[in-house]
Amino acid sequence: MKGVVVLMRASSATGRGTARTSRRPAKVVRIPTANAVRRKRTLRLAVAIFAAVVAAALSTRLGFIRKRPVGTAQPIAQLSSAESRIVELVNAERKRSGAAPLTLSERLMLASRTHSQDMAVRGYLGHDSADDTTADRVRAAGLDYEELAENLYNDRGSGLGELPEHALMNWLASPAPRGNLLSPRFRTTAVAIARAADGTLYVTLDLMR
Repeated sequence: MKGVVVLMRASSATGRGTARTSRRPAKVVRIPTANAVRRKRTLRLAVAIFAAVVAAALSTRLGFIRKRPVGTAQPIAQLSSAESRIVELVNAERKRSGAAPLTLSERLMLASRTHSQDMAVRGYLGHDSADDTTADRVRAAGLDYEELAENLYNDRGSGLGELPEHALMNWLASPAPRGNLLSPRFRTTAVAIARAADGTLYVTLDLMR
């Protein structure tokens, strides 16, 4: 901030100014010429314009940085080829029965992956783990639902190439899993495959509305 000099004049009791005699040498104040004043004004204007341009450039750069996507992690709902194939087969069966296709839910995928991996690590096939239930996992993923269903499948002899067809055939052959797959009430789904240390493949298919 520039310093400001305030010139004050002493006043007497009568209100008249009291003249003071200076014992110091007279100070010479140089009055700038018109050309000098114009040069200073031009210089100040140039500096101001330069500062404005720099500020605008920085603002634009910061705005660009804020708008860039953060990270390059793959979406949770990105499926493997075998998982995608299961969704395709399920929706094909639903179409044949007159039901609308299911759409993928990233949050529901969290619940499906958690359960498939848990089954693969602990070596069991069941809806309830030692720690939670299907409903617990879905709520932990931050989802509210009106209706929820889960189909499970495991296979030690098949590879990933044959797994989707085998899982679908198994589900369609059982009344309860078949009813889940073809129910027009369900709207979203998620599927996850995990492989155990012994090679067994575990599949979790969750359906929700």
